Amino acid sequence: MSEGTGGRGLPGRTGDRAAVWAMFGALATGCCAPQPGLSEAPPPVAAEAGAAPAELGEFVAIDLAEARRRLWPDPPPRAYVAPDAAQQAAVAALIRGMLAEPSPAPSSLAEAARAAGFVVEGWTIAGQRYLAARELAERRGGGGAYLVRAEARASSAVILEAPHAFFDLGTERIALELLVAGRGWPRALFVNTAHRYLGADGVKRRQAESPADPCHSAGHLLAVATAAAVELLPGVEVVQLHGFGDDEGAMPAAIVSGGRAEAATPRSRVVAQRLAQGLGVAVGLFPDDTDRLGATTNVQGRAVHQREGASFVHVEMSAALRQRLRDDAAARAQLADALRVDPPTGRP
Repeated sequence: MSEGTGGRGLPGRTGDRAAVWAMFGALATGCCAPQPGLSEAPPPVAAEAGAAPAELGEFVAIDLAEARRRLWPDPPPRAYVAPDAAQQAAVAALIRGMLAEPSPAPSSLAEAARAAGFVVEGWTIAGQRYLAARELAERRGGGGAYLVRAEARASSAVILEAPHAFFDLGTERIALELLVAGRGWPRALFVNTAHRYLGADGVKRRQAESPADPCHSAGHLLAVATAAAVELLPGVEVVQLHGFGDDEGAMPAAIVSGGRAEAATPRSRVVAQRLAQGLGVAVGLFPDDTDRLGATTNVQGRAVHQREGASFVHVEMSAALRQRLRDDAAARAQLADALRVDPPTGRP
């Protein structure tokens, strides 16, 4: 397999501290693959856009293109910087603060954000307000970025994730579009900000437990943030968007898994059915229809499985389906309906 043509590709397949580490065990290999036909990363810009001063509690109106530039500024981090225990604890505290109800002002999170190596900004996109946490420019090391609705309903406890931007190409844009179009769903969006195989020396190396891979490294800040959200939110659901390449061979357009090796979960069954009906594509349910790409070693899935009442949904999508979802707002709405517990269109 091969990645896109962006020039940064790698040959091959495409709380507190105690609470965080208690959720995770040792992990095995990864599952997802990049594909041809999509650019490797969000479009570059000449320089990172200026931020509204979080200390003033301001919400600045921006569009989706500006949101992408801020979430994935160009150039990306030159090397992955593994967080220490203090930063992990600080990020967990920051995420708990961002998810508090009623939603806090950005200014009230400034001190917690600085301790974590982040800045929290207030964004208004398409009339909706968000708290946006992203790494300080001088401390960018691939620690992810985190968007939380500033006017979330208490019943909205879904964390949507695109943990393999730069690798599962296009998933990050689809996820951001779903967040902005959702009008109350999902509650938050967590994304990665560096290639999953980027090393501390700036070299990309394929490895089963890459420190820069949020799905297979319990120490990654996105994993820490997810663990904090899972611990905080009753009935939380973590939904991850992934992708596989055309060189995987004969595959359905999508594979849905609950992350359990022994059986499909009730939620994964419902999502697979809705996805097939809504988009009119072949959908494989793991492990009933396929034994591939089941996310059984996924860090976030394992954290969710340890939390009573929580659920995990892992969706793998082909390159063609991701391109369709990027291009077609109606298709994205069908995807959102498939993923929601209570889709507004009333699909079964």
